[in-house]
Amino acid sequence: MKTLKSIFKWIGIIVLLLLIVAGSLYMAYLRPFMQKMKETHTIKYDKELTIVLGGGGNSGILTSDSLVLVIDTKMDEAAKDLYEKVKELAGNKRIIVVNTHIHPDHSGGNKYYKGQTIIAGGNYTKEQWIKEAGAETLPTEWLKDTQDIIMGDDTATLLNLGKNIHTESDVVVYLHRRKMLFGGDVILNRQAPVILGKADPDAYLAAFDDLPKRFDIQKVVPGHGDMGGIEIINNFKQYFNDMKLAAADGSKENELLAKYKDWGQIPIMMSPGATVKAFKKKADK
Repeated sequence: MKTLKSIFKWIGIIVLLLLIVAGSLYMAYLRPFMQKMKETHTIKYDKELTIVLGGGGNSGILTSDSLVLVIDTKMDEAAKDLYEKVKELAGNKRIIVVNTHIHPDHSGGNKYYKGQTIIAGGNYTKEQWIKEAGAETLPTEWLKDTQDIIMGDDTATLLNLGKNIHTESDVVVYLHRRKMLFGGDVILNRQAPVILGKADPDAYLAAFDDLPKRFDIQKVVPGHGDMGGIEIINNFKQYFNDMKLAAADGSKENELLAKYKDWGQIPIMMSPGATVKAFKKKADK
């Protein structure tokens, strides 16, 4: 009996310590990160294009005489606020929503666009989408390859990257006249990526090589972080190359991880160390 009581006592101590560690991580990293994610900043890029940063994933609203294109619908209150802005700009015009990927911080607002066209990557299954993002956010069309949408004097090309990069079916949107790429979470600005499930760190690197060959990219709207120029892709590419090197050469790991200490990150799940771990895991297969 004493042995059993002792076992339960130590189990209780271990659980308590785990809760303390989890609580410390939440207060130190996750809570500030989530609070920052909820903040939004609206940029009136030009007469037809409005960019709304934050509130989940970054979003774009592009208007034409007969159509409004919405790129990613955000989450929680920011999703509702975005929809109100879209309604104001759209009036009676048709709305097309494009989701860069399945995650709720980019697709959570789909529920507000009932009766409109919602496009997402065609490599997901309907059942997967419902499980991860909810039935009320389900797309109406699945993009298998590419699609062009004429938006006044600009053309928006939707491209399903078709690989396990951030998810199984990441989509990017390129605005030809503006030479602007909306990259979803395949491209982040000064933020470590989440590499879970089927996500492949080498597929990120392949995308960074492919996209500048396909498009003349001068402006980049990342999935998270401030918009900018092609340097956002170049910097993110360098991050992945550094993490791949750190995975291959342990003597350089600490030095390379330290280069990105100022990037947005959460230990274990979204950090340079987690990216190194993903490269190591792939190398061990």
